[in-house]
Amino acid sequence: MPDDLNTLADLTPSQLRERWKKLGVRGDPPHFKQALLRDIAWHIQQRTRGGLDAETRRRLRAATRNAPNPTSARGDPVKRKRRERIPLRTGATLVRTWRGRRHEVTVLDDGKRFRYRDAEYASLSEIAREITGARWSGPRFFGLKKLRGAA
Repeated sequence: MPDDLNTLADLTPSQLRERWKKLGVRGDPPHFKQALLRDIAWHIQQRTRGGLDAETRRRLRAATRNAPNPTSARGDPVKRKRRERIPLRTGATLVRTWRGRRHEVTVLDDGKRFRYRDAEYASLSEIAREITGARWSGPRFFGLKKLRGAA
């Protein structure tokens, strides 16, 4: 099967996910079709034309490491607000209903580990992804964070 970039846009999301698997790309495919198309095209091009050389990768890492902090319209540094962590005590149970199914998570080690369906997880986000199949903020998914502007 030739990897023609022009035909990718005609494929369904399930066909694109199949193509992702056949390419042997590590990790789960992106959820949205446009992101999936872009990533598959990049991987195909990387294989046919070669990826970034070591020097370019080094320069990109250095550029992101040395990038200035974001500034406001006035030029002042933007200070990111740290969200307060909601204390989770060992033994607490978080409950969320998703698509008609009830999901319960038990807090372990004062919120450092979690148990869901007889398996342990390092974060609530891993569990939210397991439940939904999409990337979610675990604390937001389980109602531990409010949306901006919500009262």
